[in-house]
Amino acid sequence: MAIHSFYVIAWDAGQPIYHRTWVEVSDNPTLLSGLLASVELLALKITQQHVNVVTMRDFRFFFKVDDDNGILLVFITDVSEDPSRFNEYLDMLHERFLETFEDVSTHLPVYQRDPRRARIFDELLDSLISHWETGEASLRSAKVMDILDVYVQFYNLTLQKVLSERSLEMYYPDIERIFHTHLKADPALQNITVDKHGSVSYDQVNPDRVRIPALVDTLQLILKELIAIARRTRRRQTYETLFFEHYAPIIKAEHERLEEYDLSKKLVMELL
Repeated sequence: MAIHSFYVIAWDAGQPIYHRTWVEVSDNPTLLSGLLASVELLALKITQQHVNVVTMRDFRFFFKVDDDNGILLVFITDVSEDPSRFNEYLDMLHERFLETFEDVSTHLPVYQRDPRRARIFDELLDSLISHWETGEASLRSAKVMDILDVYVQFYNLTLQKVLSERSLEMYYPDIERIFHTHLKADPALQNITVDKHGSVSYDQVNPDRVRIPALVDTLQLILKELIAIARRTRRRQTYETLFFEHYAPIIKAEHERLEEYDLSKKLVMELL
């Protein structure tokens, strides 16, 4: 599960007013609440600004401080998740929490103050998280497949158009080695295949199993080595002609996806 926990903490005392956990991060909510409040307080003292996001190895912490009500709200998720929407989720939970509970600045946990409303809020929170999880998983899968599709287009162009048939045959063992070497780090990517005709396929890749943080780096390293082979087999002028004939139209056609996933600079600089 991508979303681990949601905490509402008394800002001045570091005590948990409310918490809901789906994947265990700590078996001591009070201790974790104090730590999270300390992180926020330290950032405020050093920079005079509240911290919004902190990444610690396997977890990402999203923070929101409500000074008017004296509370700190924290979302804890996997580091692999796209952080762009989680601050919006946190804003929504903040609103729903204030709508459900009155006098939130008290240090008494809401379970003790109003058990019935606490159970109602648990159910609401579980429902929202379930919907968000489903949506995030779909968006994540789409992102993986988009990135794979973009890179595979450039792989196929390089192997089928920029390399001559003779060069492809001569360097095919090296090409196989390149793919094997870089894909072995992630079992999910080992389903990417290349054949003797220079056709690269990713049809058998399960996007749910792909580790996004390393995906682009892996695909970029493969492209870099394929381009190095192409440059060795072509004169500079010939390569430049092939660039404008084959690569440039794809760069133009894929402009939106290249920009959305921040791939333009990496790809274009490698190809030039």
